[in-house]
Amino acid sequence: MKIRDAKQAYATHRHEIWEKREALAKVLKEQEQHPLTSSAFDRVELSRELSLIDAQYDAVDKALAGITAMETKVFGDECSRHQAETQAKMAEELGKIMEVYRRAASGAKVPAKDLQKLMDYDMKLYMAARQAAMLARQNDEEYDSLWEDEEQPREQKTCEEVAAETEISVPHPSAVSASVEAPAEEIL
Repeated sequence: MKIRDAKQAYATHRHEIWEKREALAKVLKEQEQHPLTSSAFDRVELSRELSLIDAQYDAVDKALAGITAMETKVFGDECSRHQAETQAKMAEELGKIMEVYRRAASGAKVPAKDLQKLMDYDMKLYMAARQAAMLARQNDEEYDSLWEDEEQPREQKTCEEVAAETEISVPHPSAVSASVEAPAEEIL
């Protein structure tokens, strides 16, 4: 089950339990206000049922908090991965810029596309490479562009999308609330 679906299922089940609790509390309150005219519900039994429903609510709420914690962890991990990929791309780009500088400074023939990238990165670095090339002996080496092998950027999912779509293994919400001792009979 995906985290998004699990959160929705647990939140819905928690709401259903809360509605049961509110209805039971209303019956108990009516019995306290009109002890002689109320139906024959045992006040102790109602209190026990109310405690049991509270325990079920707490169990489902705790499970929902655990799912939310898993989602937060996946979200953080995914954001860290995206950040690491971005930093790696930036480092690779800087390495290419420095290689273009080295080639241009040695007086070699460098593709205009690469020189443009160097110029866009830092005009002073580009000018320094050109000045160094004038001072260097003529270098007949010719290089291919460092940026020709670039792929088209692929669409990446956001950290939120990855976290929400991550598959997890959790029991059905009703199983969590059923793990708390079930009421002997349904009051409502």
